[in-house]
Amino acid sequence: MSETQAAELLAQLARRITASLDLRETLQVVAQAVVDQLGFGAAVVNLCQPGDLCEVAAVAGPDEVGQALLGTRAPMANFRRLLDGCEPWGELRFLDHRKDNGLSRGVAAWSPPGEPRDEPDAWHPEDILLAPLYAPDQTLIGVLSVDIPVDGRRPGPARRRLLEQFAAHAALAIEHSRVHTLVADSEQLFRTMFDCSPIAIALMTEDQRITRVNEACERLLGRGAAELVGRPAGELVPDDAEDDGDQYEVHFTRPDGSEVWGRVNRASLAAGVRAGPGLMLTQIEDITLLRTMQARFAHAATHDQLTGLPNRGLVLDRLTEVLADAEKSKRRVAMLFCDVDHFKEINDTLGHAAGDQLLTEIGRNLASTARHRDIVGRFGGD
Repeated sequence: MSETQAAELLAQLARRITASLDLRETLQVVAQAVVDQLGFGAAVVNLCQPGDLCEVAAVAGPDEVGQALLGTRAPMANFRRLLDGCEPWGELRFLDHRKDNGLSRGVAAWSPPGEPRDEPDAWHPEDILLAPLYAPDQTLIGVLSVDIPVDGRRPGPARRRLLEQFAAHAALAIEHSRVHTLVADSEQLFRTMFDCSPIAIALMTEDQRITRVNEACERLLGRGAAELVGRPAGELVPDDAEDDGDQYEVHFTRPDGSEVWGRVNRASLAAGVRAGPGLMLTQIEDITLLRTMQARFAHAATHDQLTGLPNRGLVLDRLTEVLADAEKSKRRVAMLFCDVDHFKEINDTLGHAAGDQLLTEIGRNLASTARHRDIVGRFGGD
């Protein structure tokens, strides 16, 4: 094979590796190329697996080789021991059968039939030529082994260099598949968390246009995804909403007129994520109940529980404010203090429920006749 042919073949392999998502199919292409183009009778790709095992993932050569080896597993320690004991041939490792000393024991191998040639550089059926496959961090991720050179001789420097390059492409295919799997797993995890989250989540572009929402967001806003996706987020937020950077609280008005409160948290996603560059992840926690309870507690702290009128504390606070304003504006303020006569007799004769009803009705009547700037409150008792 000429250098030009080799370069073109390697370029084709690189394109195939980049485009393919099927690791074993790609490794099979590499193994077959070793056999067809480099003049070896068999090529085997062993792939590291969890549990410190090495599995035969691709085989090219005679059918009996694949039948004997494909899918078999061996402890990774056996391969490491073999690699450590082999003679370095550049990036390759060669084991002369006369120096085996049990190094190849426990490693899946195939010995071709036939008598060895009695020449110094002849290939013996029990010789072993390996190409370790390393990840970018130099972690061993597999082993490419070849057998039976068609010319019956140990490969020379030129063919060994080509085999090194084929091995590098096999390692690239493994790493490409591993990275793709990690990305796919991460994307699946993100989709699952996004879709199943009980908190409303929306993805938005940098210009605040909605690109995706989960079901919780649809429920919170009372709108379906078809209605939300593509719309500017500002259309859903009142003009008087307070935007305090990446975290703030806002109320949303649903199509049925009801309102919900949400605590909004925003975070930028790094450019280059497959969902698109410059995306904003927006989480909206439903705090409607919290805001309702806070309003109730605040009302209860400043209003009379029976009549609903401002209580003594709020009356005094408002009176202080009114007197201060009156002093500045040189205006007068009137305060009318009302007391229900013989209230105890009502409680004693008709019961406390009737007394409560009477106080409630009196408070309602007073409030209904007061002007909007007047303050009607319950100062205490009756």
